[in-house]
Amino acid sequence: MFGSKKSEPAKTMPTPSAKNVSYSTTIVTKCTEIKGDIKGCGTIHIDGIIHGDVDVEESVVIGESGIVYGNIKSKNVIHSGKLEGSIDCHRLEVMQTGTISDRVDAKEMVADGLLEAVILVENSIHITDNGRVETDQMQSKHIIVNGLISGNVIASELLEINKNGKVKGKMIVKKIKVTEGGLMLGTMLTYEAGDAIQSQNKRDEPIEEESEDSSYQI
Repeated sequence: MFGSKKSEPAKTMPTPSAKNVSYSTTIVTKCTEIKGDIKGCGTIHIDGIIHGDVDVEESVVIGESGIVYGNIKSKNVIHSGKLEGSIDCHRLEVMQTGTISDRVDAKEMVADGLLEAVILVENSIHITDNGRVETDQMQSKHIIVNGLISGNVIASELLEINKNGKVKGKMIVKKIKVTEGGLMLGTMLTYEAGDAIQSQNKRDEPIEEESEDSSYQI
């Protein structure tokens, strides 16, 4: 399951938990490489490399050295590394060193890193100062821009471009607010209900059991 004889096994450490609920944190260390899917009920912290999907109920934390070649499903995701795949979660936080390619489905997102993906977020997106987004499609109710977005943007309630924020591309918005110093380049249309794109967020659906040998339980 590991790519090198020198690889260290994933370590499981207890963490504080609510009464009558038992959670654990699994740590994939920097020198560890896992080939296969990972599924669990607690939290996983990834500093190594994973070739496969990660499906963890509570949280996924990817450190600066962490790399995932696969899809991630969890309640919360904090990402500082590299992801070549999609994310399906409630809350996503992309740190300055984090990069994502493919697709994001979430309820809330704060991004200070680089995203080259389709982004569908139910409630709010905040692109902070260092955030850079290149997207074929981004959609949310409220989109706040302090960084840069290039691509097609749909804001069903409000697109807010703050000082130094930039949006380049096609914008479909219900309302727009541009602070002095903010920049918008491209075309702008008025949002209508028919413009909405269906999210594929499946976090609330039951997890299907898998019996393949490649799955790694935590």
